[in-house]
Amino acid sequence: MSISSILNIAKNSLTVNQVAVQVTSHNISNVNTEGYSRQVAILEEEAPSLIGSCLLGNGVKASGVKRYYDKYLDQQISKKNMELGEQQVYQKYFERIESVLNEDSTKLTNNITEFFNAWQELSTDPQNVAVREGIVSSGRNMNRSIKNIYNELKSIQIEQNDNIRMEVTEINRIVASIADLNDKIFEGSAGSSEANDYLDKRNQYVKELSSKIDITSFEDQYGRMTVLTSAGKTLVDGGMSWELDTTNDGATGFYKIAWKDSSGNLADITDYISGGSLRGLIEMRDGQLNDFIADIDELARVIITEVNSIHENGYTLNHTATVPDAPDGISFFKEITENYAKNIDFSDEVKADLKNIAASSETDSGAPIGNNIALDIAALMDENLFNAGTETIVNYTSSITNDIGQLTKGAKDFAQYSEDTMQAMEKQRESVAGVSLDEEMANLMKYQYAFQASSRLFSVADELFQSILEAVK
Repeated sequence: MSISSILNIAKNSLTVNQVAVQVTSHNISNVNTEGYSRQVAILEEEAPSLIGSCLLGNGVKASGVKRYYDKYLDQQISKKNMELGEQQVYQKYFERIESVLNEDSTKLTNNITEFFNAWQELSTDPQNVAVREGIVSSGRNMNRSIKNIYNELKSIQIEQNDNIRMEVTEINRIVASIADLNDKIFEGSAGSSEANDYLDKRNQYVKELSSKIDITSFEDQYGRMTVLTSAGKTLVDGGMSWELDTTNDGATGFYKIAWKDSSGNLADITDYISGGSLRGLIEMRDGQLNDFIADIDELARVIITEVNSIHENGYTLNHTATVPDAPDGISFFKEITENYAKNIDFSDEVKADLKNIAASSETDSGAPIGNNIALDIAALMDENLFNAGTETIVNYTSSITNDIGQLTKGAKDFAQYSEDTMQAMEKQRESVAGVSLDEEMANLMKYQYAFQASSRLFSVADELFQSILEAVK
Protein backbone atom coordinates (compact mmCIF):
# COMPACT_ATOMS: atom_id res chain seq x y z
CA MET A 1 0.00 0.00 0.00
CA SER A 2 1.38 3.40 -0.97
CA ILE A 3 1.49 6.55 1.12
CA SER A 4 -1.10 8.05 -1.22
CA SER A 5 -3.46 5.20 -0.28
CA ILE A 6 -2.99 6.06 3.39
CA LEU A 7 -3.74 9.72 2.62
CA ASN A 8 -6.83 8.72 0.64
CA ILE A 9 -8.08 6.50 3.49
CA ALA A 10 -7.48 9.36 5.94
CA LYS A 11 -9.36 11.80 3.70
CA ASN A 12 -12.35 9.47 3.30
CA SER A 13 -12.38 8.75 7.02
CA LEU A 14 -12.41 12.45 7.84
CA THR A 15 -15.29 13.02 5.41
CA VAL A 16 -17.31 10.06 6.66
CA ASN A 17 -16.90 10.90 10.34
CA GLN A 18 -17.73 14.51 9.58
CA VAL A 19 -20.98 13.30 7.95
CA ALA A 20 -21.68 11.11 10.99
CA VAL A 21 -21.12 14.08 13.32
CA GLN A 22 -23.44 16.20 11.17
CA VAL A 23 -26.20 13.57 11.25
CA THR A 24 -25.79 13.22 15.02
CA SER A 25 -25.94 17.00 15.42
CA HIS A 26 -29.08 17.02 13.29
CA ASN A 27 -30.65 14.49 15.65
CA ILE A 28 -29.72 16.47 18.75
CA SER A 29 -31.06 19.73 17.34
CA ASN A 30 -34.40 18.06 16.49
CA VAL A 31 -34.88 16.24 19.79
CA ASN A 32 -38.05 18.28 20.46
CA THR A 33 -39.28 18.51 16.85
CA GLU A 34 -42.70 16.89 16.52
CA GLY A 35 -42.76 14.02 14.04
CA TYR A 36 -38.97 13.91 13.62
CA SER A 37 -37.47 10.46 13.03
CA ARG A 38 -33.99 9.66 14.29
CA GLN A 39 -31.35 9.29 11.57
CA VAL A 40 -28.03 7.52 11.49
CA ALA A 41 -25.19 7.51 8.95
CA ILE A 42 -24.64 4.09 7.42
CA LEU A 43 -20.89 3.35 7.33
CA GLU A 44 -19.48 0.61 5.10
CA GLU A 45 -16.06 -0.65 4.13
CA GLU A 46 -14.66 0.51 0.83
CA ALA A 47 -13.97 -2.24 -1.67
CA PRO A 48 -10.46 -3.69 -0.98
CA SER A 49 -7.59 -3.56 -3.46
CA LEU A 50 -5.54 -6.56 -4.57
CA ILE A 51 -1.87 -5.87 -3.81
CA GLY A 52 0.20 -8.81 -4.93
CA SER A 53 -1.58 -11.78 -3.42
CA CYS A 54 -3.16 -9.74 -0.63
CA LEU A 55 -6.47 -7.90 -0.42
CA LEU A 56 -5.90 -4.67 1.44
CA GLY A 57 -8.68 -2.47 2.77
CA ASN A 58 -9.32 1.02 1.42
CA GLY A 59 -11.01 2.53 4.43
CA VAL A 60 -14.63 3.57 4.94
CA LYS A 61 -17.47 5.17 3.01
CA ALA A 62 -20.89 6.59 3.94
CA SER A 63 -23.46 4.64 1.92
CA GLY A 64 -26.44 6.66 3.06
CA VAL A 65 -28.48 8.02 5.96
CA LYS A 66 -30.98 5.66 7.52
CA ARG A 67 -34.25 6.93 9.01
CA TYR A 68 -35.75 4.99 11.89
CA TYR A 69 -39.51 4.71 11.71
CA ASP A 70 -42.31 2.15 11.79
CA LYS A 71 -44.51 2.50 8.74
CA TYR A 72 -47.32 0.40 10.19
CA LEU A 73 -47.30 2.34 13.45
CA ASP A 74 -47.44 5.67 11.58
CA GLN A 75 -50.51 4.43 9.71
CA GLN A 76 -52.17 3.40 12.98
CA ILE A 77 -51.41 6.81 14.49
CA SER A 78 -53.04 8.51 11.49
CA LYS A 79 -56.17 6.38 11.89
CA LYS A 80 -56.35 7.08 15.60
CA ASN A 81 -55.83 10.79 14.93
CA MET A 82 -58.85 10.72 12.62
CA GLU A 83 -60.95 9.30 15.46
CA LEU A 84 -59.52 11.80 17.94
CA GLY A 85 -60.23 14.76 15.65
CA GLU A 86 -63.87 13.73 15.31
CA GLN A 87 -64.37 13.06 19.02
CA GLN A 88 -62.82 16.39 20.01
CA VAL A 89 -65.40 18.17 17.85
CA TYR A 90 -68.21 16.26 19.58
CA GLN A 91 -66.82 17.07 23.02
CA LYS A 92 -66.36 20.75 22.23
CA TYR A 93 -69.85 21.33 20.85
CA PHE A 94 -71.76 19.08 23.24
CA GLU A 95 -70.22 21.12 26.06
CA ARG A 96 -71.30 24.31 24.29
CA ILE A 97 -74.86 23.00 23.84
CA GLU A 98 -74.97 21.87 27.46
CA SER A 99 -74.05 25.37 28.62
CA VAL A 100 -76.85 26.81 26.44
CA LEU A 101 -79.45 24.39 27.83
CA ASN A 102 -78.28 24.66 31.43
CA GLU A 103 -81.29 25.47 33.63
CA ASP A 104 -79.14 27.64 35.89
CA SER A 105 -78.52 30.05 33.02
CA THR A 106 -81.72 29.75 30.97
CA LYS A 107 -84.27 29.44 33.81
CA LEU A 108 -86.47 27.82 31.15
CA THR A 109 -88.37 25.39 33.36
CA ASN A 110 -88.72 27.98 36.10
CA ASN A 111 -90.09 30.60 33.68
CA ILE A 112 -92.54 28.12 32.13
CA THR A 113 -93.74 27.16 35.60
CA GLU A 114 -94.21 30.79 36.60
CA PHE A 115 -96.17 31.44 33.39
CA PHE A 116 -98.73 28.72 34.10
CA ASN A 117 -98.82 29.60 37.80
CA ALA A 118 -99.81 33.12 36.75
CA TRP A 119 -102.90 31.65 35.06
CA GLN A 120 -103.67 29.79 38.26
CA GLU A 121 -103.49 33.11 40.10
CA LEU A 122 -105.82 34.71 37.52
CA SER A 123 -108.38 31.97 38.21
CA THR A 124 -108.66 33.25 41.78
CA ASP A 125 -109.49 36.79 40.62
CA PRO A 126 -110.56 36.57 36.95
CA GLN A 127 -111.64 40.23 36.69
CA ASN A 128 -108.33 41.63 37.88
CA VAL A 129 -106.31 43.46 35.21
CA ALA A 130 -103.21 43.67 37.41
CA VAL A 131 -103.03 39.87 37.59
CA ARG A 132 -103.10 39.83 33.80
CA GLU A 133 -99.99 42.00 33.89
CA GLY A 134 -98.32 39.16 35.82
CA ILE A 135 -99.28 36.70 33.07
CA VAL A 136 -97.73 38.92 30.40
CA SER A 137 -94.61 39.51 32.50
CA SER A 138 -94.01 35.81 33.18
CA GLY A 139 -94.94 35.00 29.56
CA ARG A 140 -92.38 37.52 28.37
CA ASN A 141 -89.69 35.79 30.48
CA MET A 142 -90.71 32.41 29.11
CA ASN A 143 -90.65 33.66 25.52
CA ARG A 144 -87.24 35.23 26.10
CA SER A 145 -85.81 31.96 27.48
CA ILE A 146 -87.10 29.96 24.51
CA LYS A 147 -85.87 32.53 21.97
CA ASN A 148 -82.44 32.82 23.61
CA ILE A 149 -81.93 29.06 23.54
CA TYR A 150 -83.04 28.89 19.92
CA ASN A 151 -80.84 31.80 18.84
CA GLU A 152 -77.77 30.48 20.65
CA LEU A 153 -78.20 27.01 19.19
CA LYS A 154 -78.63 28.49 15.71
CA SER A 155 -75.52 30.62 16.30
CA ILE A 156 -73.53 27.48 17.11
CA GLN A 157 -74.93 25.83 13.98
CA ILE A 158 -73.84 28.77 11.82
CA GLU A 159 -70.41 28.67 13.47
CA GLN A 160 -70.11 24.98 12.63
CA ASN A 161 -71.08 25.71 9.05
CA ASP A 162 -68.38 28.38 8.79
CA ASN A 163 -65.85 26.02 10.37
CA ILE A 164 -66.64 23.42 7.71
CA ARG A 165 -65.54 25.86 5.03
CA MET A 166 -62.37 26.66 7.00
CA GLU A 167 -61.59 22.96 7.37
CA VAL A 168 -61.95 22.48 3.62
CA THR A 169 -59.49 25.35 3.06
CA GLU A 170 -57.02 23.71 5.45
CA ILE A 171 -57.42 20.34 3.75
CA ASN A 172 -56.60 21.91 0.38
CA ARG A 173 -53.49 23.54 1.86
CA ILE A 174 -52.31 20.23 3.31
CA VAL A 175 -52.85 18.15 0.17
CA ALA A 176 -50.96 20.76 -1.90
CA SER A 177 -48.07 20.54 0.58
CA ILE A 178 -48.03 16.73 0.37
CA ALA A 179 -47.90 16.89 -3.43
CA ASP A 180 -45.01 19.37 -3.26
CA LEU A 181 -43.10 17.11 -0.87
CA ASN A 182 -43.73 14.15 -3.18
CA ASP A 183 -41.83 15.99 -5.90
CA LYS A 184 -38.96 16.84 -3.56
CA ILE A 185 -38.70 13.26 -2.30
CA PHE A 186 -38.72 11.94 -5.86
CA GLU A 187 -36.07 14.40 -7.00
CA GLY A 188 -33.81 13.83 -3.99
CA SER A 189 -31.81 10.77 -3.09
CA ALA A 190 -33.79 8.17 -1.20
CA GLY A 191 -30.97 7.80 1.30
CA SER A 192 -30.12 11.45 1.80
CA SER A 193 -30.74 13.30 5.02
CA GLU A 194 -32.69 15.90 3.05
CA ALA A 195 -35.09 13.28 1.68
CA ASN A 196 -35.53 11.85 5.17
CA ASP A 197 -36.54 15.27 6.47
CA TYR A 198 -39.05 15.61 3.65
CA LEU A 199 -40.47 12.19 4.55
CA ASP A 200 -40.92 13.31 8.16
CA LYS A 201 -42.66 16.50 7.06
CA ARG A 202 -44.94 14.56 4.76
CA ASN A 203 -45.86 12.15 7.54
CA GLN A 204 -46.78 15.11 9.72
CA TYR A 205 -48.99 16.50 6.98
CA VAL A 206 -50.67 13.11 6.54
CA LYS A 207 -51.25 12.93 10.28
CA GLU A 208 -52.73 16.44 10.27
CA LEU A 209 -54.88 15.63 7.26
CA SER A 210 -56.19 12.43 8.87
CA SER A 211 -57.44 14.45 11.85
CA LYS A 212 -59.68 16.40 9.48
CA ILE A 213 -60.98 13.78 7.04
CA ASP A 214 -60.85 10.02 6.65
CA ILE A 215 -58.22 9.07 4.08
CA THR A 216 -56.33 6.13 2.62
CA SER A 217 -52.67 6.54 1.68
CA PHE A 218 -49.93 4.42 0.13
CA GLU A 219 -46.52 4.90 -1.50
CA ASP A 220 -45.28 3.89 -4.94
CA GLN A 221 -41.85 2.42 -5.74
CA TYR A 222 -40.29 5.89 -5.84
CA GLY A 223 -41.55 6.89 -2.40
CA ARG A 224 -44.28 9.18 -3.73
CA MET A 225 -47.53 9.03 -1.80
CA THR A 226 -51.07 8.72 -3.10
CA VAL A 227 -53.89 9.95 -0.88
CA LEU A 228 -57.56 9.06 -1.42
CA THR A 229 -60.77 10.00 0.38
CA SER A 230 -62.96 7.24 1.79
CA ALA A 231 -65.18 7.82 -1.25
CA GLY A 232 -62.24 6.86 -3.49
CA LYS A 233 -61.63 10.41 -4.72
CA THR A 234 -57.96 11.23 -5.29
CA LEU A 235 -56.53 14.07 -3.25
CA VAL A 236 -52.84 13.51 -4.02
CA ASP A 237 -51.11 11.46 -6.69
CA GLY A 238 -47.39 12.09 -7.02
CA GLY A 239 -46.86 15.79 -7.57
CA MET A 240 -50.52 16.47 -8.42
CA SER A 241 -53.27 17.44 -5.98
CA TRP A 242 -57.05 17.80 -6.20
CA GLU A 243 -59.08 20.22 -4.12
CA LEU A 244 -62.29 19.97 -2.15
CA ASP A 245 -64.87 22.71 -2.41
CA THR A 246 -68.05 23.79 -0.63
CA THR A 247 -71.41 24.29 -2.31
CA ASN A 248 -74.60 25.75 -0.84
CA ASP A 249 -77.47 23.37 -0.17
CA GLY A 250 -80.57 25.14 -1.44
CA ALA A 251 -82.82 23.35 1.07
CA THR A 252 -80.85 24.16 4.23
CA GLY A 253 -78.57 27.04 3.22
CA PHE A 254 -75.61 25.11 4.64
CA TYR A 255 -72.42 23.96 2.95
CA LYS A 256 -72.02 20.57 1.31
CA ILE A 257 -68.60 19.09 0.53
CA ALA A 258 -67.62 18.48 -3.08
CA TRP A 259 -64.54 17.02 -4.77
CA LYS A 260 -63.28 18.96 -7.77
CA ASP A 261 -61.85 17.02 -10.71
CA SER A 262 -59.21 18.25 -13.15
CA SER A 263 -61.89 19.87 -15.32
CA GLY A 264 -63.45 21.75 -12.41
CA ASN A 265 -66.51 19.50 -12.18
CA LEU A 266 -67.85 18.95 -8.65
CA ALA A 267 -68.95 15.67 -7.09
CA ASP A 268 -70.85 15.75 -3.79
CA ILE A 269 -69.05 13.59 -1.19
CA THR A 270 -70.71 14.95 1.98
CA ASP A 271 -72.44 11.67 2.84
CA TYR A 272 -69.25 9.66 2.22
CA ILE A 273 -67.11 11.49 4.78
CA SER A 274 -66.95 9.07 7.70
CA GLY A 275 -64.26 10.41 10.01
CA GLY A 276 -62.17 13.34 11.20
CA SER A 277 -63.14 16.79 12.44
CA LEU A 278 -64.96 17.48 9.16
CA ARG A 279 -67.26 14.53 9.80
CA GLY A 280 -67.79 15.71 13.38
CA LEU A 281 -68.80 19.20 12.23
CA ILE A 282 -71.22 17.83 9.63
CA GLU A 283 -72.77 15.37 12.08
CA MET A 284 -73.18 18.02 14.78
CA ARG A 285 -74.57 20.63 12.39
CA ASP A 286 -77.02 18.37 10.55
CA GLY A 287 -77.71 15.80 13.27
CA GLN A 288 -77.33 16.35 16.99
CA LEU A 289 -77.63 20.14 17.05
CA ASN A 290 -80.53 20.06 14.63
CA ASP A 291 -82.31 17.65 16.99
CA PHE A 292 -81.99 20.01 19.95
CA ILE A 293 -83.21 22.94 17.85
CA ALA A 294 -86.20 20.79 16.83
CA ASP A 295 -86.85 19.93 20.50
CA ILE A 296 -86.97 23.59 21.50
CA ASP A 297 -89.16 24.38 18.49
CA GLU A 298 -91.54 21.58 19.50
CA LEU A 299 -91.71 22.98 23.03
CA ALA A 300 -92.70 26.39 21.69
CA ARG A 301 -95.18 24.89 19.22
CA VAL A 302 -97.05 22.89 21.84
CA ILE A 303 -97.26 25.81 24.27
CA ILE A 304 -98.51 28.17 21.55
CA THR A 305 -101.00 25.66 20.11
CA GLU A 306 -102.44 24.40 23.40
CA VAL A 307 -102.75 27.80 25.07
CA ASN A 308 -104.34 29.36 21.96
CA SER A 309 -106.82 26.50 21.48
CA ILE A 310 -108.20 27.13 24.98
CA HIS A 311 -107.89 30.91 25.00
CA GLU A 312 -109.76 31.36 21.71
CA ASN A 313 -112.88 29.86 23.34
CA GLY A 314 -112.94 32.49 26.07
CA TYR A 315 -114.56 35.84 26.63
CA THR A 316 -112.36 38.85 27.33
CA LEU A 317 -113.05 41.81 29.60
CA ASN A 318 -113.69 43.78 26.38
CA HIS A 319 -116.53 41.45 25.29
CA THR A 320 -119.75 43.20 24.26
CA ALA A 321 -123.32 42.04 24.74
CA THR A 322 -124.12 42.36 21.03
CA VAL A 323 -122.92 38.84 20.39
CA PRO A 324 -123.26 37.25 23.82
CA ASP A 325 -123.04 33.62 22.68
CA ALA A 326 -119.91 33.93 20.48
CA PRO A 327 -116.46 33.62 22.10
CA ASP A 328 -114.10 36.41 21.18
CA GLY A 329 -111.73 33.98 19.39
CA ILE A 330 -108.67 35.98 20.41
CA SER A 331 -105.38 34.10 20.47
CA PHE A 332 -103.05 34.65 23.40
CA PHE A 333 -99.95 33.93 21.31
CA LYS A 334 -99.34 35.09 17.77
CA GLU A 335 -100.50 32.49 15.25
CA ILE A 336 -97.48 31.07 13.39
CA THR A 337 -96.90 27.93 11.36
CA GLU A 338 -93.10 27.46 11.55
CA ASN A 339 -90.02 28.52 13.51
CA TYR A 340 -92.11 28.60 16.67
CA ALA A 341 -89.15 29.04 19.04
CA LYS A 342 -87.73 31.85 16.94
CA ASN A 343 -91.01 33.78 16.58
CA ILE A 344 -92.95 33.03 19.78
CA ASP A 345 -94.72 36.21 20.86
CA PHE A 346 -98.02 37.54 22.18
CA SER A 347 -100.85 38.26 19.76
CA ASP A 348 -101.39 41.83 18.63
CA GLU A 349 -104.69 41.98 20.62
CA VAL A 350 -102.98 41.01 23.87
CA LYS A 351 -100.16 43.47 23.23
CA ALA A 352 -102.69 46.24 22.59
CA ASP A 353 -104.86 45.67 25.68
CA LEU A 354 -104.44 43.35 28.68
CA LYS A 355 -108.23 43.17 28.93
CA ASN A 356 -108.11 40.97 25.82
CA ILE A 357 -106.76 38.14 27.99
CA ALA A 358 -109.65 35.74 28.57
CA ALA A 359 -110.28 33.94 31.86
CA SER A 360 -113.73 32.42 31.26
CA SER A 361 -115.84 30.83 28.54
CA GLU A 362 -119.08 31.86 30.23
CA THR A 363 -121.02 35.16 30.25
CA ASP A 364 -123.87 36.71 32.14
CA SER A 365 -125.73 39.46 30.35
CA GLY A 366 -122.76 39.88 28.01
CA ALA A 367 -120.17 40.04 30.79
CA PRO A 368 -117.70 37.20 31.30
CA ILE A 369 -118.06 35.22 34.51
CA GLY A 370 -116.15 32.30 35.97
CA ASN A 371 -112.56 31.21 35.61
CA ASN A 372 -112.58 27.96 33.65
CA ILE A 373 -110.33 29.27 30.81
CA ALA A 374 -107.66 30.34 33.29
CA LEU A 375 -107.94 27.00 35.09
CA ASP A 376 -107.73 24.99 31.89
CA ILE A 377 -104.62 26.85 30.74
CA ALA A 378 -103.00 26.47 34.18
CA ALA A 379 -103.80 22.73 34.05
CA LEU A 380 -101.72 22.36 30.87
CA MET A 381 -98.68 22.30 33.13
CA ASP A 382 -99.66 18.83 34.38
CA GLU A 383 -100.96 17.34 31.14
CA ASN A 384 -99.00 14.84 29.05
CA LEU A 385 -98.61 16.88 25.88
CA PHE A 386 -95.27 15.58 24.54
CA ASN A 387 -93.91 12.39 23.02
CA ALA A 388 -97.25 10.88 22.10
CA GLY A 389 -98.90 11.95 25.35
CA THR A 390 -96.31 10.47 27.72
CA GLU A 391 -94.55 13.57 29.10
CA THR A 392 -95.54 16.81 30.77
CA ILE A 393 -93.88 20.12 29.95
CA VAL A 394 -91.51 19.87 32.92
CA ASN A 395 -90.61 16.27 32.10
CA TYR A 396 -90.01 17.24 28.49
CA THR A 397 -87.63 20.10 29.34
CA SER A 398 -85.87 17.86 31.89
CA SER A 399 -85.42 15.13 29.28
CA ILE A 400 -83.73 17.65 26.95
CA THR A 401 -81.30 18.58 29.73
CA ASN A 402 -80.69 14.92 30.60
CA ASP A 403 -80.05 14.02 26.96
CA ILE A 404 -77.39 16.68 26.47
CA GLY A 405 -75.80 15.74 29.80
CA GLN A 406 -75.46 12.09 28.76
CA LEU A 407 -74.18 13.01 25.31
CA THR A 408 -71.60 15.38 26.77
CA LYS A 409 -70.36 12.76 29.23
CA GLY A 410 -70.14 10.14 26.50
CA ALA A 411 -68.24 12.52 24.22
CA LYS A 412 -65.80 13.43 27.01
CA ASP A 413 -65.15 9.78 27.85
CA PHE A 414 -64.66 8.78 24.22
CA ALA A 415 -62.41 11.76 23.50
CA GLN A 416 -60.33 10.98 26.60
CA TYR A 417 -60.03 7.34 25.55
CA SER A 418 -58.94 8.35 22.05
CA GLU A 419 -56.42 10.83 23.46
CA ASP A 420 -54.98 8.27 25.90
CA THR A 421 -54.66 5.70 23.11
CA MET A 422 -53.05 8.29 20.87
CA GLN A 423 -50.50 9.17 23.55
CA ALA A 424 -49.67 5.49 24.03
CA MET A 425 -49.07 5.14 20.29
CA GLU A 426 -46.93 8.27 20.25
CA LYS A 427 -44.79 6.88 23.06
CA GLN A 428 -44.42 3.65 21.12
CA ARG A 429 -43.34 5.65 18.08
CA GLU A 430 -40.82 7.57 20.19
CA SER A 431 -39.29 4.29 21.33
CA VAL A 432 -38.58 3.51 17.67
CA ALA A 433 -38.02 6.88 16.01
CA GLY A 434 -37.41 9.25 18.91
CA VAL A 435 -34.05 10.83 19.70
CA SER A 436 -32.21 9.78 22.88
CA LEU A 437 -29.85 12.53 23.97
CA ASP A 438 -27.70 10.07 25.94
CA GLU A 439 -27.24 7.87 22.90
CA GLU A 440 -26.56 10.80 20.59
CA MET A 441 -23.98 12.30 22.95
CA ALA A 442 -22.20 8.94 23.11
CA ASN A 443 -22.21 8.77 19.29
CA LEU A 444 -20.96 12.34 19.07
CA MET A 445 -17.94 11.48 21.22
CA LYS A 446 -17.33 8.29 19.25
CA TYR A 447 -17.30 10.08 15.89
CA GLN A 448 -15.26 12.94 17.33
CA TYR A 449 -12.50 10.57 18.46
CA ALA A 450 -12.64 8.78 15.10
CA PHE A 451 -12.27 12.13 13.34
CA GLN A 452 -9.27 13.03 15.49
CA ALA A 453 -7.69 9.64 14.85
CA SER A 454 -8.21 10.08 11.11
CA SER A 455 -6.47 13.44 11.32
CA ARG A 456 -3.53 11.72 12.97
CA LEU A 457 -3.15 9.53 9.84
CA PHE A 458 -2.10 12.61 7.87
CA SER A 459 0.74 13.20 10.34
CA VAL A 460 1.83 9.56 10.09
CA ALA A 461 1.76 9.67 6.30
CA ASP A 462 3.76 12.90 6.37
CA GLU A 463 6.39 11.33 8.65
CA LEU A 464 6.66 8.32 6.37
CA PHE A 465 7.07 10.59 3.36
CA GLN A 466 9.79 12.59 5.14
CA SER A 467 11.62 9.35 6.01
CA ILE A 468 11.61 8.36 2.34
CA LEU A 469 13.01 11.76 1.37
CA GLU A 470 15.80 11.44 3.95
CA ALA A 471 16.66 7.97 2.66
CA VAL A 472 16.86 9.23 -0.94
CA LYS A 473 19.30 11.98 0.10
